[in-house]
Amino acid sequence: MLEKFRCFLSLILVGAIFSLSFSSFLVHAASDDEIKTVKVGYYQNEVFEDGGYDGAIKKGYAYEYYRKISEYAGWTYEYVYGDFVDIYNMLLKGEVDVVAGLAYTEKRSTLIYYPEKPMGFESYGLVKHEGDDSLTSDPATLNGRTIGVLDSAIVDILNDYLKKERVNAEVITFSDYGNLLECFDRKEIDLIAAEIDGIYDRYHAEVMSYFGENDYYMCVSRKRPDLVRALNMAQAQLYVDNPDYISNLRNKYYPSALSSRAFNKTELKWLKENEELTIGYLNDFLPYSDTDKNGNVTGMVADIFPYTFKQLGISSLTYEYKGYDTYDELIAAIGSGQVDVAFPVGGGLYYSEEDGILISDPVLSTLTDLVYSEKRPSTGTIDFAVNEKNKLQYYYIKNNYPHSSIKQYASLEDCLDAVEKGDVSYTTLNGLRTGLVLKNKSYDKLSFIQLSYQDDSCFGVKIGNNGLLMLLNRGIHIAGSDYQNMAFRYSQNLDKPTLKDFLKKYYWFIFAAILIFLLFIMHMLIKDIRIGRERIAEKERARIEIEKADHDKFVFVNKMANYMGEPMRGLNSLIHKAKITEDSNKVSNYIEEMEIYSSKLSEVINNILNMSRLESGQFKLEDKNQTFKGKRILVVEDTMQNQMVTGKILKKLGFEIQCASDGEEAYDKLNAAPEGYFDAIIMDMDVRDNDDFEAATKIRSLNNYAKADIPIVAITSEVPVNDEGTDKKLFTEYYFTKPYDIAEMTEVFSKIFKS
Repeated sequence: MLEKFRCFLSLILVGAIFSLSFSSFLVHAASDDEIKTVKVGYYQNEVFEDGGYDGAIKKGYAYEYYRKISEYAGWTYEYVYGDFVDIYNMLLKGEVDVVAGLAYTEKRSTLIYYPEKPMGFESYGLVKHEGDDSLTSDPATLNGRTIGVLDSAIVDILNDYLKKERVNAEVITFSDYGNLLECFDRKEIDLIAAEIDGIYDRYHAEVMSYFGENDYYMCVSRKRPDLVRALNMAQAQLYVDNPDYISNLRNKYYPSALSSRAFNKTELKWLKENEELTIGYLNDFLPYSDTDKNGNVTGMVADIFPYTFKQLGISSLTYEYKGYDTYDELIAAIGSGQVDVAFPVGGGLYYSEEDGILISDPVLSTLTDLVYSEKRPSTGTIDFAVNEKNKLQYYYIKNNYPHSSIKQYASLEDCLDAVEKGDVSYTTLNGLRTGLVLKNKSYDKLSFIQLSYQDDSCFGVKIGNNGLLMLLNRGIHIAGSDYQNMAFRYSQNLDKPTLKDFLKKYYWFIFAAILIFLLFIMHMLIKDIRIGRERIAEKERARIEIEKADHDKFVFVNKMANYMGEPMRGLNSLIHKAKITEDSNKVSNYIEEMEIYSSKLSEVINNILNMSRLESGQFKLEDKNQTFKGKRILVVEDTMQNQMVTGKILKKLGFEIQCASDGEEAYDKLNAAPEGYFDAIIMDMDVRDNDDFEAATKIRSLNNYAKADIPIVAITSEVPVNDEGTDKKLFTEYYFTKPYDIAEMTEVFSKIFKS
């Protein structure tokens, strides 16, 4: 049952976020009476358009593109099957409405419609049988050979190439790819001329040379001009929403294509000369790498190289691993030839050049966490503690925070201790390692926030070892997101609490709860003594410190993800506790705590909804900006994220804002401010919470009439009503509910400031 509950929460979260991106557009894109059925000419073409017959499961680059366009255009599809030539002729006759994958030619442009944007581009190559050394990149070797090609626009480009190179070869056309590939596999033809990215990897075949390239389109019948207009609009909006869509689609489908495993001469030479790969790695750097108590390599590095070469179809290599205690020793081992390759290395192009190595394309790109303590210095300077054994941390800070100061320490533990003592402001942790490191009870006083800059982990080789580097980059391209999945699995396994960890946590649970309660009481007593101008000044200093720390560069999505992290971790922890206990009373308590975390998640989702609608331009604010310009509002919200979201919306409306965390603080700020300084108060309130009403009542009881009569707007999750059975009375006629409706907010403010 608890497993179902966790799945239910996940579905709610995913569904809510998903709806933010698509619902508003789709509602306006196509209502039910606008949905059109479009006939798609569908031909079999492996990677590009697979499943070209009745009952087959469709997949491939073109099929996914069809589905994406339907999201924007509101189309439903009727598929008509046939070989390429038949499908193309059906398009000319108007028997099908659209066909994907057609290259542009002037002749075709008079017969069919081309949209404004292509759906991709293709490179044309000549593919020969593996081991046929009589065929080379020299065009003269093509004389007297037979070349198979699909009867399409490729034929003209191939003939132009052969004519230009003065080659006399026999060109044989085929009506579909199936027959073409079968003839090639039976060696009835010498070569294939084809879109290299459109053919799956084939055994005993290799790309010999390239002879051209072209854009290709999703084309429309001349009988359906209405469809080409809708297609242009859909493509334009898709490009605005996701400029990298085509690139991502290529990366998804074409890593498995023939061109991705067509080794060049440099790569083949390296494979011929090497049977063993010596791999260097860092000790004490899990989940990436370490040496276990038996002296064996452990971590991702143990699996990542065999996996990479497996993707390339290479199984002949053996692997030897060498661990090093410092990054400098690891780099030196590459330079001296003690190891062929190391992982992970990084620092970008500049620092890798300084180290005298070549780095691969990123194997992993992870976000880094900023670790800080409440004791961090208040001087306004930004200084970092870095582990002198691991230059990767140093490189990250120098690349992204070049004006900060750096203090080096002998170990990561020393860096964390320095932050906890307040000797430095911050240190950093690789995002995959944060959970593993900070679960140590010694670091309970440390906090972290996710930074927006990514840290790339790469393979590193000695300058000149180009063949190995090319092979590694080729493997990275093929594996794609598999590395991220591998990293996630490793970090999850390492971060799982042991039985000892669980027992310690359970033992301190009651004590921690009592301590928190006592600290809360003490905090409230101290709060009554230290309120006033000192607190306002402290808040201002905190704001300046945050600005100096460059926190305003953290993107909204990363903040929301961080806010979601705490309740999600809380839910997972409570679910885990509930699963392993048989005490029904404890299970009930856990579920009550889950409801609290669920409420926090709902609040974050509401904030995402408000900010998404604001940033997407759905709110039309132009008419009201001047009306509220110069008005100063005191915003009372209990969390920083709520203050940020509400404040940003109000700023869009033209208001100047200040924030308070609760009613008591709002009272203090209003009482301390000059008369007329604030024009209104917006207060997040719960109709079931007496504290909110007491704070409002206290404001209304101020001796200064102008301050006591200040307009108060209630933010509430439900419409407030008078409770006649108690002393709780409404203190304001103005309110609006969450999630915000800008029209409602504008109407309320217009009533307040109508004069």
